[in-house]
Amino acid sequence: MTIDDAYAIQAAGIEMRLEAGESIIGGRLGFTSVAMQRAMGVDHPNDGWLTDAMIVHDEVVALDQLIHPKVEPEIAILLADDLTPPVSAAEVAAATAAIIPCLEVVDSRCERFQVTAVDNIADNSSAGMVVFGDPHPLDGIDLRLLGVVVTVDGELHATAAGSAALEHPFAAVAWMANHTDHQLKRGHIVVSGGLTAPVDLVHGTHITAEFDRIGSVNAHAQRKR
Repeated sequence: MTIDDAYAIQAAGIEMRLEAGESIIGGRLGFTSVAMQRAMGVDHPNDGWLTDAMIVHDEVVALDQLIHPKVEPEIAILLADDLTPPVSAAEVAAATAAIIPCLEVVDSRCERFQVTAVDNIADNSSAGMVVFGDPHPLDGIDLRLLGVVVTVDGELHATAAGSAALEHPFAAVAWMANHTDHQLKRGHIVVSGGLTAPVDLVHGTHITAEFDRIGSVNAHAQRKR
C-alpha cells in the first residue's frame, strides 16, 4: 500500500463520519519529531482531521469509546483566516487568531500500536479525541520556546518546548496547509504535533499539561464498565 492509498482510505473514513453527521473542526499533525520520523522510517510528518465528535467537553476521556488510548501535550492553533497554498510559517503566524493548550488523545486500530507509516495515515493519523484549554492571544510569544510541564497523577512525567513540533508549530501547520487536498479554513483548529512521549490512559489516570504563559489543560480517564 502506498502513502496515496493510505490517504485515500483516510478520506473515505472521514467521509463516513461526515455522512453520520459530524463536522470537521480542523486538522492534526503526526510524526512531527525527528525521533518519531526515524522510528517510522519516514522523513516527513503526516496529517489527519478532527471532527466535532472528537472534542472532550468536560475533561473526562471516556475509555469505553476508545481502544488503547494514549495522550500527549500539544499546541493548537486557531485560524483567523483561510490558508491558501503555498503557505509559509510566517503566514500561519499572521493568520493565527489564538493559541490553545491541548491534550490530544491518540488511538489506533492496530494491535499494540504496532503500525507502519501507511497504517497510521489510513487510520486518520491515530486521531482519537482532543481536550482543549482556553484560547490565548499569540502576543508575540515565540512558540519554539514555549515550555510545557506534564504531570501524571500528580507526578512529573516530562517537560518539553514547542520546537519539538517540526522545530516550530507554525512550520507544522504550514506543512499541513501545503500538503493536504482540503483547505485549512478560518475557524479551524490545527493540533500541531506531540511535544513529549505519550502517556498510556487507563481508568483513573489524571494528566495535566501546564504551558508557560498560556495556561493549562487537564484530562481524566474513566471507564464506565
